[in-house]
Amino acid sequence: MTEQRAAGDGTTGADPLVTITGDGTWQVPTGQETTGQMLTGQVLTGATGSRDARTSGGASDLADGDADRLLALTRLRGLLGDDLEEQIATRLFLPAALGTEGADQLLPQSLTLLAGTTGDLASYGWRIGPGSSRTWRRAQELRERLLEAARIALHGYEGDLVVTTLGPLTLAAATFLGSGERTLADRGAQRDLPHLLAEGIAEHLDAVRSHVPGARPRLLIRDGAALALAYGAIPTPSEYRRYPALPVPDIGEVWRTLLEDLRSGAGLDAQDVTLAPSSDTALLRAARTAGATRLALSPAGFSSWELLAELREAGVGIELVVDPAGPQRLEAQLGSVTRSWRELGFGPRDLAGFTWLAHRPDRTVGPALPGGGTDPSAEPSRASLLDETDVKTLLRAAPAWAERIAV
Repeated sequence: MTEQRAAGDGTTGADPLVTITGDGTWQVPTGQETTGQMLTGQVLTGATGSRDARTSGGASDLADGDADRLLALTRLRGLLGDDLEEQIATRLFLPAALGTEGADQLLPQSLTLLAGTTGDLASYGWRIGPGSSRTWRRAQELRERLLEAARIALHGYEGDLVVTTLGPLTLAAATFLGSGERTLADRGAQRDLPHLLAEGIAEHLDAVRSHVPGARPRLLIRDGAALALAYGAIPTPSEYRRYPALPVPDIGEVWRTLLEDLRSGAGLDAQDVTLAPSSDTALLRAARTAGATRLALSPAGFSSWELLAELREAGVGIELVVDPAGPQRLEAQLGSVTRSWRELGFGPRDLAGFTWLAHRPDRTVGPALPGGGTDPSAEPSRASLLDETDVKTLLRAAPAWAERIAV
């Protein structure tokens, strides 16, 4: 059966009371044989079940990896491919990171979107510019293989399909030059990154439209390292000092450049792009000034609810980044939103229209940087990838939320 999803909010009727989506990551199941393992008769070894690019390349390994992608996309479609109810919408996403190997993480997958750029993986992190290494080409190959899997698993799908990338500021902070300095030390490279990223995203979205003709691509830009840049918290390679803080207006100009290029070259409307700049008040204002019309932020520890109300009244779409597996239960995270909204004088119905974006912070990577967050160049752990339980937690909580605000 062909799934009919209206363009825009993914619903077939009135605007939804809540929409559920994820952060662009997904765990390939472990602890049991996946579809690929059953097809090849192989069971992977290792504590995490991950694969190393250096040992891949056999026919059975490739078949297994393709089956893993098919399985992931099929399960995601089953969870988020249809709205839960008429007023509870879901938004399907194309996972940018499955965590099957080092090249299958959000950072290398985002880097290979940079148009006309090459790079490699050194002992201290991902480098831009020294030439295309085997690991870089592997990351490109994995993205292509995911699109081929999407052609099969998402056949007949019609509706929103979210593509995820790290933002240009995070890429500048997370990568290194051939000299060993971080890319953010080169102001010329920093100026080029939003243009290169927008151009590469445009090419990737064309490929998504070709492989899934019924999809309406949307984009999630995760640029949380902007906070560490604004605080001057990113360490130099020697770790004896930190790079100078980047002024918030300059951060806003980077976003403005990216958003303008996306709108002119990638076929995206303003409402198709969600920017996640962290929950810092100054950065949220900078993102809005830069032209962002959809913002993702975490309600955990958030205090500028007046700003949130101001953004909502200005027509900005708000996506609440919630941690389904965190130490604070989902009900408590959402309860802080309800309580703060009520204190501002809003009624329950004014809570309608939020999107819940499932995201697992990586608690195993440290140490924390001043101002919050961790070093963006650190390889994430498997525990930071979403799984079925996370999405199901949000799906189970949504009906009670919708009932509470539909008065």
